[in-house]
Amino acid sequence: MLQTIHDKIKGWVAYVVLGAIALVFVLWGINWTLGAPTYAARVNGQEVSINEVRQAYQQQLAQFQRATNGGIDDAQRNLIKKRVLDDYVNNEALVTRIDSLGYRVSDAELLKSMAQIPAFQVAGKFDEAHAVAVLKAQGRSIAEIEMLLRRQGQLQQLQNALGASSFATKSEVARFNTLTKQQRELAWVTVPATHFAGEASPDEAALKTYYDSHKAEYFTPESVNLHFVEISLADLSAKVNVSDAQLQSYFAEQKTKTPERFAQAEQRRVRHILFQVGDPKEEATVKVRAADILKRVKAGEDFSKLAKEFSQDTGSAQQGGDLGWSERKVWVVPFADAAYKMQVGDTSELVKTQFGYHILKLDGIQPATIKTFDQSRADLEAEYRRNEGERLFNSAQDQLADAALQNTTDLEVVARKAGLVVQQIPDFSRLDGGGALGKSPKVLEAAFSADVLGGHLSPMVEVSKGRGVVLQATEHKMPQQKTLDAVRGALLAAWKKQRGEILAKAAADEAVKHLEAGEAWEGVAARIKAYGGAVQAAHFVGRSDQAPAEILTPAFATLASKFTAKPIYQSVGLANGDAGVFALSAVREDPAAAVPLVQGEASHQYASQIASAEAQSYEAAARADAKVVINPQAID
Repeated sequence: MLQTIHDKIKGWVAYVVLGAIALVFVLWGINWTLGAPTYAARVNGQEVSINEVRQAYQQQLAQFQRATNGGIDDAQRNLIKKRVLDDYVNNEALVTRIDSLGYRVSDAELLKSMAQIPAFQVAGKFDEAHAVAVLKAQGRSIAEIEMLLRRQGQLQQLQNALGASSFATKSEVARFNTLTKQQRELAWVTVPATHFAGEASPDEAALKTYYDSHKAEYFTPESVNLHFVEISLADLSAKVNVSDAQLQSYFAEQKTKTPERFAQAEQRRVRHILFQVGDPKEEATVKVRAADILKRVKAGEDFSKLAKEFSQDTGSAQQGGDLGWSERKVWVVPFADAAYKMQVGDTSELVKTQFGYHILKLDGIQPATIKTFDQSRADLEAEYRRNEGERLFNSAQDQLADAALQNTTDLEVVARKAGLVVQQIPDFSRLDGGGALGKSPKVLEAAFSADVLGGHLSPMVEVSKGRGVVLQATEHKMPQQKTLDAVRGALLAAWKKQRGEILAKAAADEAVKHLEAGEAWEGVAARIKAYGGAVQAAHFVGRSDQAPAEILTPAFATLASKFTAKPIYQSVGLANGDAGVFALSAVREDPAAAVPLVQGEASHQYASQIASAEAQSYEAAARADAKVVINPQAID
C-alpha cells in the first residue's frame, strides 16, 4: 500500500519518513499495557507516540527474525530498539527544522499525493468517499493522512534542495578519478570455522551458560488462531457455467464490436533463396551471383536443393527456403509486393530488400476467411469464463468489503452475508505464517495489527493477484521461553558454531603473528589450507573486484604512505563466520583502466556522494540542535 509513496522518495528521506507514513496503512500491531507513558520521546516540545515507536520496533524485529530464521540475541534486539527510536527522533527533529525554514506543501500537492495511494482508489482513480470509508474502517481520519503526507512532502523538498546545492571542485574530481582507478596487490586465505566447530564439544555447564546468555533466541513465535474468509478469481471462474446459447450470443456481440479479430487474412506459402549484401562495395558481385542462380531456377533445377546450397537465410535454408504460411504484413514491403503478385508455381525475378537479393517461389495461397463459431469456440469460452469470473470476483469483493464495514467484529456474520465459509489456521505464526495463507507479508502485517488482535476484522487483504481475504484473530499467544531441554539440539549446534568462529579467528590472529615474525606466506597458507581453507594467490584488485568485502574494505582503508617493502598483514572476521588473513603488498593505478571520467560525468557522480553525506550531516545537525527528552522505558 505504501509502494506509491516509497517509489517517490529515496535515501535518508525514505528511511526516516516511511515508518511514520506506514502507520496509517499498516495497522498497529501490539497493544501495550495501560498506564504506560504516552510518549517515547519529546523533540522540540513535540511528543513522539510510544505506540508508534513500539509498533515500528515489533515490525522490524519480526522482519529480522524472518530474515534470520528466528536467530536474534539481546545485542541485536537492543540495536534494533536504538535504531527505531533514533529514526523517530531524527524525523521529528528534521520536521521541526524544516517547519521553521518555511517549507510548505500546497493543497494541490497534497491532493496529488493522496490520489496516488492505491487503497484510496476505485477502478484506478481516487475516490474520496472510498478513502473516507477505508480510513473509518481503520479508525483513522483524513486529517491524519493529510498531516503525514504534508510531512513527507516537506522532507522531499528538503532532500531536493540539498541535492541541488551539492557540487564537486576540479581537484576533488581529479582525486575521485585517481581513487576510482586505484588497485592494491592482495593475497588472502580463509580459515573455515567448521573445521574447529567439528572438534569442539561443550560440557553441560558450558551449554547452560550459552543458553542463559542467548535466551532471547529461544522463544516460541508469537501466534494467533487465524480465522478468514476468502474470495478467489480462479475458484469463481471455474464455477461459471457457459451454455451454447450464451456463447453464440457472445460470439455475435464480439463480431459486431471487433470484427477484425475473427477475420483470417489471406496467407501465402513462399520459398526463397537469399543472397546477403554485407558490404555495399560487394553489391554488384552479389547481384551477379544471384542472377546466375535465378537462371538455373528458370532452367528447371530443383528450387529446394538450390536453396539448401546457396541461401544465406540460416532459418529457412535447410527447409529448402520454405517460410511457411504467412500474412502479407509479416514481410518487408518489396518482398510482400512480389509475393502477392505471383501465382502458385511462379518464380520471381530478383527482389532487393534491406537484407539483400531474393529469389521467390510461390507454393500456395489460402484465401481470406471469416472464422466460424466452431473455430472460435475454445477461445470464446475461455474469454467468457475469464470475464464472467472477474465480474463475479469484483462483485464478491465489494460485497465482502461492505459486509466487513457493516460488522467489524463478527466474521461469521460477514461470511453469511457474503455467502462464504469461515476457514481457520491454528497457531498462525508471526514469523512463518502457516496453512493456506503461507507467509504472505500482507497477511502477516494485517493478522498481527492491533485492530485485528483487538478483535476487529481486517480490511480486504490481497494474498496474491485475484485472491483476497478478510481476517479475524483469536487466542493471541505471545512468545514463550523454550526450556534448555526443548532446544538442546539447536543449542548444541549454535554453541559449536560460535566456538568454531572464535577458534577460527584465533587461528587467523596466530597466523598474522607468525607472518609478522618472518614466516613465509606460503608456509602459513599451506597450514591453513590443510584445515580446508581457501587460498588466493597475490594479485592486483580494484575497489569493486570480486573479493570478500571484509578484506577489501580494510585493505583500501590503509593509507598508501604506509606501504614499504614488507607486506602488511591483517586478520578479519568474515560474514559467514569464517576468518580471513590477508597480505597487502603494493598499490598502483590500474594500467588497463579506461579513460578517466569526463569532468561533467565525474562531477555528477562525486556530487551525488557529497549530497548523500551532506544529507546525513544535516540530519545529525538537526538532531544535535533539537531539545530531546527520551523515555528510557520506551521499548521495554
